[in-house]
Amino acid sequence: MVSRILCIMAAMGLASGAVWQGGLPVKPKEHAHKQGCYIEELNDVIPFGTMVSPIGHCFRVECSRYGIEYASCGLVQVSEESHNCFLTETDLSRPYPDCCPDVKCEHDNYLI
Repeated sequence: MVSRILCIMAAMGLASGAVWQGGLPVKPKEHAHKQGCYIEELNDVIPFGTMVSPIGHCFRVECSRYGIEYASCGLVQVSEESHNCFLTETDLSRPYPDCCPDVKCEHDNYLI
């Protein structure tokens, strides 16, 4: 029963990730000669067809010739009835999606 609940919670967390798209950002003059997408968080250009997950930010950026796509963490919650479960902190030292908060549960092992 507990494993079924955890599987449902994991599926809901994966399904609720936020993804948004936009046009190609304008490059600053010092990067105008580079081909690809300007990523403000890196203050650099990544080549078309590549993906990056900047450390210190919890999202992924994908660059294409037609635009840029960002993906970030979904909404994760723990119900008040889940006394043995808790929400982990965002870990900006890790790349996306490992930096996202997650639900962890402590299990009681009662042996007879």
